[in-house]
Amino acid sequence: MPTVSQSDNPNVTKTSPGLMMDEFIPLVSFEKDGLKVINPAKLIFEHEEEEIAYNDKEDHELSEHIDNEHKRIYRVYQRTTSEKEKISFPFSITKGNKDSDDDDGIITVRLSEEIEGVTITSEQEFTATYDSKYNLELELKLEEPKEFYIDFYAKDDEDDEWNIGELKNVHCGRVKIVVHYKNEWEFDKTQIAKIRKYAIANNLKYNGPGDQNRYHHCTDTHKHIIYKLLDKPSGLDLGKDQNHEAVRLVPKDFEKAGESTTDGVRSKLISSTYAETSKTFTVMDTDNNEVIYNGKAGNTDKDLIGFKESPIEYMKSKCPDDGFYCFIGAYNADYHSFTIIVNKSGSKFSFEFIDQIFGVSSKKGAELEDFFLTYIQAWKSNFPMKLELYQLRNKKK
Repeated sequence: MPTVSQSDNPNVTKTSPGLMMDEFIPLVSFEKDGLKVINPAKLIFEHEEEEIAYNDKEDHELSEHIDNEHKRIYRVYQRTTSEKEKISFPFSITKGNKDSDDDDGIITVRLSEEIEGVTITSEQEFTATYDSKYNLELELKLEEPKEFYIDFYAKDDEDDEWNIGELKNVHCGRVKIVVHYKNEWEFDKTQIAKIRKYAIANNLKYNGPGDQNRYHHCTDTHKHIIYKLLDKPSGLDLGKDQNHEAVRLVPKDFEKAGESTTDGVRSKLISSTYAETSKTFTVMDTDNNEVIYNGKAGNTDKDLIGFKESPIEYMKSKCPDDGFYCFIGAYNADYHSFTIIVNKSGSKFSFEFIDQIFGVSSKKGAELEDFFLTYIQAWKSNFPMKLELYQLRNKKK
C-alpha cells in the first residue's frame, strides 16, 4: 500500500488506503462461461473432456489488498487430469480492489514449487488489463501422480510517470492441478459415457426388427462394451456378432460359425491378459447350505438366502483408487451375461448393471446382490446356480 512522508520531517510517514488508486490490483479467476456444466450445484464443469471442479477444502491465500467481498466468494478450482501431455485452463482478469484506478499492469504466473516435468508454456509474465482473459497452458511429462498449484501475482507496470504503484507480488489468483495416472484397471469417465450411450441405444432396439436394426443379445452387448472401453485394439478378435436368424442351439454352434460366445470372449480376454482369471460365486439355500454338487456349483429347488462370498465386496476390493472399473458377469453357466460398472469415490461405491434387457440400471450394492440372486434362481432350470465375474484391464498386462 502506498506511503506518504511529512514534508518537514521525512521520518514521519503515513500509509493511506486512499492511494490505492495508483495500484494495479487484479483478481484472476477461473472462466467458466461457455463450458459444459456437469453439476451446477457442486460447480463441476467440463473442459477438454476433463472435469474442473470447485474444491471447498482449498484456501485461496489471496493478498490482503484484494477486497474482502471478493475474497469471501473467491473459489479455488481444481482440474484433475489423466495421461494428457498438454492441458489448458481459462481465466478472466477483473478488478480486485474498488479503489484501484490503474487498470493495467503485469501479472506473473508461477508454479507453487519447482516440479521436474511440469512446464508453463503460455506467457509466464504479461501485461494485462481489467476485464481481459488469459489462457493458462501447461506441458506435463510426469512419471508419477502429482498435485500442485498455479499462482498469479501482480504489480504495476510503471508506465505512468506520476502515478507509479509500489505494491509487488500481489497474490491475485490460484488454481489446483491434480495429475492422476490410471491404474491398470481404471477407465476414463469419457469411456464410460460412450458405453452408456451404446447400451441405452441397444436397449431401445430390444423389441425391434431384425437385420441391421436388431439389438445385440447379451454376449454381443458386453463384447461391444469391451471393444469401446479398449478402443478396439488391433489383434483382439472376440468373434463375429451372433446371427439369431440362423439355427444355433448350443454355444458350439456359434463357435463353428465364428461367432461370439460368452465363454469364448472370456477365454480370449484372459489369455490375452486383458482380464484376470474369472471368479465363481456359489449360493446358499434357506437351510444355510452351499448349493454345490461334487465340489462345483449345483442346483436346488429351495429358495436362496445369499452368496457364500459376497460378489459386491469382491468387486469393491478390486478397485484400488477413485475411478471407474468394469466387470463382466454371467449367471448359471453363461445362460445370461452382463456388464457391471463400479465407480469408487473415497469410501463410497456406486454400481451400474448393463445388458440388452435393462439398458443401464443404477443400483446400490445390497440391491445388486439381491438382483443377482433373483435371476440365478429364475434361470436355474438345467443349469448350475452360480455367478461368474471377471475384471477388465484397460490394457494388456
